[in-house]
Amino acid sequence: MKKADISFQGKEFYETLFEESPVGIVIQGVDGRVERANARFCKMFGYSIEEVTGARLDDLVAFEPDLACSAAKLSTDVISGRELALETERMRKDGSRFPVIIRGVPIVQGGKISAVYALYEDISETKEIENDLRRERAHFERIMLDSPDGIAVFDGEGTIIRCNPAFEDLFGLGSGEGVGSSLAAAVGSGGKIDQVKRNIEELKTRKCVDHESVRTRKDGRDIFVAVRSAAISPDDNNEYMAVYRDISERKRSEEVLATERSYFENLFVNSPMAIALVDAKGIIQRVNSSFEDLFGYSDSECRGEYLDVLIAPEESGDDAAQLTDQAAGGGSVRVERVRCRKDRTCIDVQIIAVSFPGFGGERVVYAIYQDITERKIFEEHARFTSYHDSLTGLFNQAFIEEEIQRLDTARQLPISVIMADLDNLKLVNDAFGHVEGDKLIIKTGNLLRSCCRQEDIVARCGGDEFLILLPGTSMQDAGKICDRIREGCSSKWGENFIPLSIALGLAAKTDVTEDFVQVIRKADEEMYLDKLMKSERSRQTIFERVETFLEGDHRRKSHIDRLANIASLFGEFMSLRKDEIDRLRLLARFHDVGLISVPADILFREGPLGPDEMEMIRKHPERGYHIARAIPQITHVAEGILSHQEKFDGSGYPRGLAGESIPLAGRIMHLLCAYEAMTGWRSYAPALSRREALEEIEEKTGSQFDPRLAGLFLKMMEEPSPRTPGLPF
Repeated sequence: MKKADISFQGKEFYETLFEESPVGIVIQGVDGRVERANARFCKMFGYSIEEVTGARLDDLVAFEPDLACSAAKLSTDVISGRELALETERMRKDGSRFPVIIRGVPIVQGGKISAVYALYEDISETKEIENDLRRERAHFERIMLDSPDGIAVFDGEGTIIRCNPAFEDLFGLGSGEGVGSSLAAAVGSGGKIDQVKRNIEELKTRKCVDHESVRTRKDGRDIFVAVRSAAISPDDNNEYMAVYRDISERKRSEEVLATERSYFENLFVNSPMAIALVDAKGIIQRVNSSFEDLFGYSDSECRGEYLDVLIAPEESGDDAAQLTDQAAGGGSVRVERVRCRKDRTCIDVQIIAVSFPGFGGERVVYAIYQDITERKIFEEHARFTSYHDSLTGLFNQAFIEEEIQRLDTARQLPISVIMADLDNLKLVNDAFGHVEGDKLIIKTGNLLRSCCRQEDIVARCGGDEFLILLPGTSMQDAGKICDRIREGCSSKWGENFIPLSIALGLAAKTDVTEDFVQVIRKADEEMYLDKLMKSERSRQTIFERVETFLEGDHRRKSHIDRLANIASLFGEFMSLRKDEIDRLRLLARFHDVGLISVPADILFREGPLGPDEMEMIRKHPERGYHIARAIPQITHVAEGILSHQEKFDGSGYPRGLAGESIPLAGRIMHLLCAYEAMTGWRSYAPALSRREALEEIEEKTGSQFDPRLAGLFLKMMEEPSPRTPGLPF
C-alpha cells in the first residue's frame, strides 16, 4: 500500500468511505491519541464516539499489560513512518479479547507524518471457521486411522489419492501400496474390474451410490462388502470417497438365518403335529395343515380368533388362558389336556408351547398339539390290564395287594375274605382243551361277580384261585354270599359234562391288631378243607356223566355192548383170568370216553370229515386218558384208552408207538374195535360181512394188527369153542 495523500478531490467520497467501511478505522495523532474514529470501530470495541475521541488508542484497545507493550511499539513504528500489517489480539471495553488484523498507514502532509491510519478487521468468524476446519481435518484423520471400515479417496480417473490402513487390510494390500494405484485393480480383481469402473462412472452422475457386492482381495479370496461412495469436492476437483465395510459375517449369518427360516417354514408346513402361531394376547396368526386336519378348521377360519375360545372346552377356558399367559410370559408349557374339534368332539392332546420375540419386541407363542387319543386308550388299557385279569376282567393279585393296604383300617372293619378254588380245571384243560378251560374260568368269574355286591372286590389270583374282599362285612353276611355261590354252581351243573364246582373258604378280620395275611391264610385253609370234602362227590358226578354220555346214544351203546361181548369171548379164548377179562370189558366200555368233547354231528356224520374235524377225532385217546385218570373207577384202564388207536407198524396215534412198545391192552382193543367197527354200524361206510372183516384183519396182520393177537382172533372166529394157552395181560 502506498502512503496516502491528505488531499482528496471529493470530500463526500472520503466521508462515505470512512463511515461505511466494513473495518474499524481510527486516525491516530502522533501523540497516540484518537483524532477520529468511524462507527464500525466504536461498535467493534464497544465504545461511544465520545469515549474514543481524544483518548489514547492503546489505552482503548490494549489496556492490559501483556498487550500494552506490543501495542505501544506498533504505534511508535507506524508514527515513525513504517507501514505495518499484522494479526494479533485486541480488547473490547468489557475486557474480552478477539482476534484482529491491524494495518497501520502513516499520513504525510507537507513531507511530514501528521497522523496515522489504524485499520482494525475483526477476524473472529474467520478464526472460528479455521478452527472448525482444523477440528474437522483432525476428526477426518482420526477416522481414517481408526475406522474399522476401509476408506479410499480417489479422483475421477479412479486413482487412489489416499486410503486408510483398514482399506489395505481389507483387500490384502501392503502398507502404502494402495495410494497411487487404480481403485478398480485394488478391489476388483477376479473379473470385477469392469464392474468397479461402471460404479465410478455412475458415481460421477449420481454423486452418491450405495450397494452391496462381492469383491476380491489381492490373495484371491472373495469377501462380501457394503459400499457407500460419494463425491467429496466441487465438480471441478473430481474427488470421491468410498467406504468399504466387510459384511461377510453378516452375510453368513443371513444365510444361516435364511436356512433356519426355511427349516422353520418346512417344519411348520410339513410337521405331522398341529401347530398354531399365536400372539401374546392369544390371537391366532397362522395354523398349519396338520392343525386344520386335527381340529377341522381352515387357516382362514382360525386367523384373528382367540385360540383358547376356538378349541378349549368351555369349562377349561380359565386353565387354557393361564397356559397361554404362561407361554407368552417366556415360560415353557408341556401338558396334556382335552381340546375340542370344530364339530365339538373332544380329543386328548399333548400341548407344547414356547415363545420367542417377534417384530416390535412382542412375543409370539408357538403352540404345538399332538393327538394322544390312541396313547391314552393304550395307557388306560395298560392301567386296566395292570390291575385286571385279562381272561375274566376281574381284578388281579397286584390290585388285591394294594387294596389290602388301603382297606386295612379300623374304619373298614369287619373285613371278610372269601377264598375260592375252581375244581377240575386241569381235567377240563386236558380233556377238552384250554379253550374250554378258559370258558370255565370265565363262567366262574361271572358267577362270583353276580353273587357279590357292587362294592365287593372280586379278583382272580392264579390259574384256578379267586379271592373276594368284603369291606364292612361280617362273617354272617359273607356266609350268605358263599351260599349264593354254591347255589349258582348247583344251577349250572347240567350245562357241561364237567360240573362247575368251587371250593370256598371264609375268614374275617374284626380287630385292627389282626394281621391281614393271617386272615387270608385262614380263609385259604378253610377252602382246602372244603375242597377235600367236595372232591369225592365231584369225581362221582363226573363218572356218572361219563356213563350217561356212553349210554345216551343207542348207536354208541350198541357199539359198546358188542365190543364188550367180543372182549369177553376173546379173553376167555385166551384163557385170561376173570379180573383180566373184567378189565378188558371195562376198557371196551370206556375206550371212547374221549369222544365226549366231539359234537354229535361230527361223530355221526355220513360222509368224509374235514381236516380239523379229523384232528378233533384223533385227539380222543389223549382226552379219554386224562378223563380216566381223574375217575378212580376207571383209572386202571387209562393206559389202554390212550393206546387203543396205536398200530403195530407205528403208523397209529397219538404217540406213534410200534410193536411190543404198545401196551397189550391197547393192541387187543385196537383189534377188537376194528372188527366191531367193520361189522357194525358206521356213518361213513357200509358194514362188512363177518368173512370180509376177517379177511381185512388177515390182510393187515403185521402192519395194523399184532400178528399173534390177530392169529388168535382169527382162530377164535373160525372155531366155535376155542381153547388156547393164556397170554399175560
